[in-house]
Amino acid sequence: MRRDERLFVFFDTETTGTNTVFDQVLQFAAILTNDQLEEVDRFEIRCRCLPWIVPAPMALKVTGVTPDMLDDQSLPSFYDMMSAIRKKLENWGPAIYAGYNSMRFDEPLMQRALWQALHPPYLTVTNNNARMDILPLVQAASHLFEGVFNYPKTPRGRTGFKLDQLAPLNGFAHENAHDALADVEATIFIARILAEKCSELWASNVATTGKSDMASKLAPGEPFLFVEYFISGPSVWWGQRIDQHGASTSAASCLRLDANWNEIFTLDDEALQKQLTTSPKPLRDIALNKAPIVFDQATARALGYEPDADILAQSKFLASSEEACAKLLQTAAALKEPWPEAEHLEQRIFEGFPSREDTARMEEFHRVDWPGKAALIRSFEDERLQQLAQRLVYASAPEALSEADRKSMADAIAVRLHDDHGDPDLWRTIPQAIEELSEVRSAQGGDAIAAEIEGWLADVESRYPAAPVSG
Repeated sequence: MRRDERLFVFFDTETTGTNTVFDQVLQFAAILTNDQLEEVDRFEIRCRCLPWIVPAPMALKVTGVTPDMLDDQSLPSFYDMMSAIRKKLENWGPAIYAGYNSMRFDEPLMQRALWQALHPPYLTVTNNNARMDILPLVQAASHLFEGVFNYPKTPRGRTGFKLDQLAPLNGFAHENAHDALADVEATIFIARILAEKCSELWASNVATTGKSDMASKLAPGEPFLFVEYFISGPSVWWGQRIDQHGASTSAASCLRLDANWNEIFTLDDEALQKQLTTSPKPLRDIALNKAPIVFDQATARALGYEPDADILAQSKFLASSEEACAKLLQTAAALKEPWPEAEHLEQRIFEGFPSREDTARMEEFHRVDWPGKAALIRSFEDERLQQLAQRLVYASAPEALSEADRKSMADAIAVRLHDDHGDPDLWRTIPQAIEELSEVRSAQGGDAIAAEIEGWLADVESRYPAAPVSG
């Protein structure tokens, strides 16, 4: 393997559901490749279900995870799985991490899973690692490279991009769809087609997976071509960055060059605010570390996109209007609604990094045995880390906790499992899962699976019964 060779880690997860905040990773699979997308190594692992997690019944049916597997003591615990994943990925790195719809699903799930296991959550974007997503490239190819892929159709007749349909249509035998390792193999198959037949798209995206590389491409004063995809279809537009933060920020503030900024900059504050909320939004924040599909002028021309005179005129005008652009950014910042305050532990991942002392305690937590881990719980300065540590000990070695702490955890889990919160953005409860069983029963062969899940839910309820209703 060449020293200058970029490695890729293609990965996928299977989970208890689609909620990226409250659902749990049950299976992780990854394949390490060289820059020719040839396999170098592979890794797969499953784990048991955490006691406070209620899987979506339909997710179990789709992924083939049986209720017996949720409590299978021969499988690793959640903590042991995440520890093994961290070790493997650190041994493989640095690399470019790639999945299929990974930016919206697998990445946020894995970040929280690592954090909840007291491991560094941003593994894929630190220590010279970077990331990309194959789904947006396939969507872009449907517009920029017509005829390369055969695409499925959605029930409404639109172009579809689901991996379990796309891969077979293009020659991949995908009998085990929704198994993490099979989905990784399918993703690599699609990536190879992109690299071979959409080389400008592939090479441009790979070259800007790093945050600093993307920041260089989105240099202020330089027009770029941006490609994105909505339910209604592709959107391709010329833009230009106007902030001066380089790679020191998470996103670049970019203006669409098809807007008339000569006129917009003359608007009063109220009219300017209204203009910024129109659709399509003339001001966009483009993430620097999520490998957006951006082309410089030379690559755009090779793809048949030439900026016309109006686009170039707007670009030149913006480059000479730094003061007006700065005012525009201030106006836009004032329009942003504050991030909602997190109420539950899983939502609090972004409330700050651990102190140097807590970081050292986290590493010590991983070195000692379970009684040693339990002894460290209250030594963390960050109360979030105290809660996460206590959860981990309870799930893997409850006997290491005091009787009072065990009872406190069991009571809290019972409340969560039976909570009548009615909020679709929060965790799934036992009553909600029982209601969702009707969907499983209506599917082919669903009666037997639904009965197994119902039995598992009853067993969980017997271990964590609802508190009696006081009269």
